[in-house]
Amino acid sequence: MGTADVILKDSVVVGIGGAGTKIASLVASSIKCSCVLISNDKRDLVSDSNEYTSIFVDSQGWMNPSSYRLRSLAQIKLKEITEAISGFSSVIVFANLAGKAGTAIAPLVCKEAREFATVLSVAIMPFRFEKERIFQSGVALQRLRDFSHATIIIDNDAFLENNPEFSSQDCYEITNRALVEVVSLVCTGNRIQSETHLLATSKDCISVEHSIRDSISMLYGDISNPNDVKRTVLYVVGAENAPLGSLNNIFNAVGSIFGSDGRHEGKADVTMSLSSSPVSNGGTRVHLLASAPQKTRFDRYDPLSEIIPKESRLDWDELECCLDTSIDNLVSME
Repeated sequence: MGTADVILKDSVVVGIGGAGTKIASLVASSIKCSCVLISNDKRDLVSDSNEYTSIFVDSQGWMNPSSYRLRSLAQIKLKEITEAISGFSSVIVFANLAGKAGTAIAPLVCKEAREFATVLSVAIMPFRFEKERIFQSGVALQRLRDFSHATIIIDNDAFLENNPEFSSQDCYEITNRALVEVVSLVCTGNRIQSETHLLATSKDCISVEHSIRDSISMLYGDISNPNDVKRTVLYVVGAENAPLGSLNNIFNAVGSIFGSDGRHEGKADVTMSLSSSPVSNGGTRVHLLASAPQKTRFDRYDPLSEIIPKESRLDWDELECCLDTSIDNLVSME
């Protein structure tokens, strides 16, 4: 995918599964746009807004359907999903790839939306200890990157590595909040690069310096070489509370870390976006959005992708499903 500006306008936000529907509702409320919620759990479809479209994927009696089964059930609703998102120039898809709904349905929605709209996908990656979810999340992420014009990834595991004292719920609250704030700012700015981006954030800190330090530490959990990052945006929320000297210091520090001093060509491009949106504690938060290198830790989630080149994979564009089949009339061959 070549690098270019992706323009987001006349958008619809799509939330898939528990975390996806929650974040999508908050973003839609923030930027005042249409919203579509999709899940196989009716509890995810409860919304304060009657204007949101809810699509229930019926599990049809399956107690714990696999991602493949859930995808086949979602295909039954594909026409309804397409009708809900058609007519918009941009489709923004939120999915937690630690959940079956996210891995099953998000690639399906992105692939369909790509036919008529600009697609921005936003993915949440699982914790490392969620062993049974790692492989499916890796495969689903590859498809999101292929079927989207741009992708934003936040890695719960990298955040937890830097904050081992946190519970998983603490982690969800902070990373979800970061996604809402950054994606709302991206949509307001109406453009993002057609790349894969890693979103790094921090817990609530006493200063912007502490915040950016923790964000960079999180980013280092997903990449091995900072020189691979070619583009970085600092999103400062509650910027009016931050001393100008501190903002200048973190801008220079990030430029130095990622190889840019602002004067030489061929170095990483570092920019800063300031938001006056209030922060609950009256402080300032800094989020770091960095262009991802070709190889990240997520490529290891699907070991076969490291061995088999994409051009050699059979039916990559045809999403795997577990379809209903009947063998009631199978003739005995005795």
